[in-house]
Amino acid sequence: MSGKAREAVTLVDLLIDGFEKNEVLDGFHWRDLPMPDEAAARHKFATLSDEGRRWKGVPSHEQATEHRRIVAWPDLEIRQAGRGIMVRVRAPRFDGWWHEEATWQGAPMRAIFDWLEEDRTARKAAPANSDSAT
Repeated sequence: MSGKAREAVTLVDLLIDGFEKNEVLDGFHWRDLPMPDEAAARHKFATLSDEGRRWKGVPSHEQATEHRRIVAWPDLEIRQAGRGIMVRVRAPRFDGWWHEEATWQGAPMRAIFDWLEEDRTARKAAPANSDSAT
């Protein structure tokens, strides 16, 4: 199995890996992170909470009991209960303009996709041990 170990997962990792635009519960997208045990979950919660504070500042809500923890801002929640962690991000609800025909007229993303293709082609042509950055 490849990828990042549970213990190494960051808040950014959780926020970008696996969110589906149609997974919304109570107005939030969410991502689950089951940990091996409650001690590991408490440690990961503390790490993610610290990361959240660095991004978002002082939480608008914070609470801890013996078996549950939450740190929250209006658009982000980090919860821990038992060995589970859940990160919830408020859905931005921009489907109104996203689905307007004018938004996609003229293929606004074409130049970026062309650029990505150029990068792929350049990587294929580069020597295998090259450290070139794009």
